[in-house]
Amino acid sequence: MKKNYIFNPESDMALANGDANYLPPRSARRMAIDLAFLPVWYADNEDTVLIPGSDLLYYWSKTSTSRIVRTDIKWITEKEPIPNQPCSPWGWNPSLVKYLKLRGLSEEFLPSTEDMGTLRQLSGRHTAVEILRLTMQKLAPVHPLVGTSALCLTEESIAHEVGQWAETMLKAPWSSSGKGLRRGQGQYVSPLSGWCARTLAQQGAVVVEPLYNKVKDFAMEFYSSGDGSPLKFVGYSSFVTDTNGAYEGNRLMTDEAIEEDLTAFVPRDTLHQVCTCLQRLIGERVSTLYRGYIGVDMMICRTSADRQEEDNSLAPESDKREEEYRLHPCVEINLRMNMGVAAHILYERYVAPGCTGRFMVEYYPTPDALREAHQQRTEEYPLQLSPEGRICQGYQPLTPVGKETQYIAWIIID
Repeated sequence: MKKNYIFNPESDMALANGDANYLPPRSARRMAIDLAFLPVWYADNEDTVLIPGSDLLYYWSKTSTSRIVRTDIKWITEKEPIPNQPCSPWGWNPSLVKYLKLRGLSEEFLPSTEDMGTLRQLSGRHTAVEILRLTMQKLAPVHPLVGTSALCLTEESIAHEVGQWAETMLKAPWSSSGKGLRRGQGQYVSPLSGWCARTLAQQGAVVVEPLYNKVKDFAMEFYSSGDGSPLKFVGYSSFVTDTNGAYEGNRLMTDEAIEEDLTAFVPRDTLHQVCTCLQRLIGERVSTLYRGYIGVDMMICRTSADRQEEDNSLAPESDKREEEYRLHPCVEINLRMNMGVAAHILYERYVAPGCTGRFMVEYYPTPDALREAHQQRTEEYPLQLSPEGRICQGYQPLTPVGKETQYIAWIIID
């Protein structure tokens, strides 16, 4: 069945707010406009993509996609009626439901108020806390796993958890992409205490976790059909974040290559057992309530183990300790479309077999700075296609570069 695709990256913030009249911050609105064309890369034949205005189609026509991306996508601007068919937004939230109703979309294609309440509850970080606890109980005794997380409902419990570790990461129950995070340094003092008090008042809880020595970010991507059938494993996502935990981009590789990379740190069987466990645990909670993609963020962490030698007092320090790596099986759970799935689909559809590269989302302080970087990449990494029309080398922008653009999504294939 044909679908309407919408890129609404502010969805997590809108879901956290819960108000149908929610107005996202300017930066989120700018991102939604600049990257509105991103769904064209993962939509299907004759699907519809909602875009802010027809002027962006001019800049899209200047993007070198004619030999690559599907040409039978239908574009719908804000002034045109939306086709009465299922919608596939980046994420569902009450403000989007209200917007689509005002645009005339039939309620049969929209989640109810009850559905939205259920989705909001499932999307909170307390779900990840519970899934992590159960996964550790089942698998940690026989697999190299690490991970603990506490859902705190009072400032006293937050202070207790912060004091348990030299460094901690504190999270609001609803936030995304590196937002709603604070670091603790072993003491519950200002300004951390003020942020926690505000978060408790607004969202009712704070999640506290020890800060791990992370060496690699990745995710397992799943799909829930919503009909009660088991979750489908879609594939892996290998991604990078900045120092604040905000998403920067994905590595474009096959699932086999990503898994092989991960087995340099943890056994393959551990990855497979974690996958199976998550399919069951998450499926039990969402398989009849949610239809769509589910991303479970994970990380490989470095730990150190003292060598139990009878006399090593004179040994070099580097010989006294050996590094170990463990898998954190559930850092976050995202019940929505995500960049990892977008990169996965894009790689399978448009990149030549055997090639690897990067999928990036970038922000520039000015449109001029973005245009300059775009032009430089275009000249330094000319696009080359295989005989089958797939990208085998070079730079490809995924979204148009207009006169006001400050966000861009792009790939470079090595």
